[in-house]
Amino acid sequence: MKFHSLMAAALLAVSMDSHAGLIHQFNINGSLADSVGTASLVGLGGTVGADAYVFDANKGLRLEAKLGSVYTIDMSFHFDSFRTYGRIIDFKNLYGDEGFYAASDKFRVFNVAGTGNGGNMDANVDSRVTVTRDAQKMFKVYQNGELVLSVLDTAGVTDFGQNYAHFFRDNTSGGTTGEGNPGAVDYIRVYDTALSLDEVRALTPPDVDVPEPASLGLMGAGLALLGFTRRRRSN
Repeated sequence: MKFHSLMAAALLAVSMDSHAGLIHQFNINGSLADSVGTASLVGLGGTVGADAYVFDANKGLRLEAKLGSVYTIDMSFHFDSFRTYGRIIDFKNLYGDEGFYAASDKFRVFNVAGTGNGGNMDANVDSRVTVTRDAQKMFKVYQNGELVLSVLDTAGVTDFGQNYAHFFRDNTSGGTTGEGNPGAVDYIRVYDTALSLDEVRALTPPDVDVPEPASLGLMGAGLALLGFTRRRRSN
């Protein structure tokens, strides 16, 4: 196979794999449309702006998709202010206190025994927050690409099951209600697999046109193959 043919094949493979695992992407640039899939992201009383969804306490979003037990959710958001607890993600169709919270300005999974707090948020400062849950029931929280909290969730607190995902909206029954913070979210992106630390670090905002994490290894392999072929030709 000629050099240019190999190059074309490698680039095609990278292009085909550039969104491997990515199932939903909401850029929130004047719209809540899914640019990758067909899921509905529904505003619950906030305002869709040119580059963010702005919400008061408990005026967040509902993602009408069933994410199950293994996933990655990547998003950029900030809170304007902090209460003792402010819901970030609800997994149980707005029932019960269990979920992923901002505990004051830190991250916490409530209520998993032995779970502490991690990370640190500043009011009105965007953080890229990435959460993953793998087949071993390990729930991890990354802030700006760095691991800040890891929870073994054998109780299934962070398992969506057949429920829709709710963001920045507290439960409406089954416990203490109304625990929400005002803020804004720039984008939400969902994968059907638990990304690794290196893959999370490689993520960029949706408006930056670079290969997704799964394509990086494939690109490296393609370049190595091309280099090997050129060496053989030179010999």
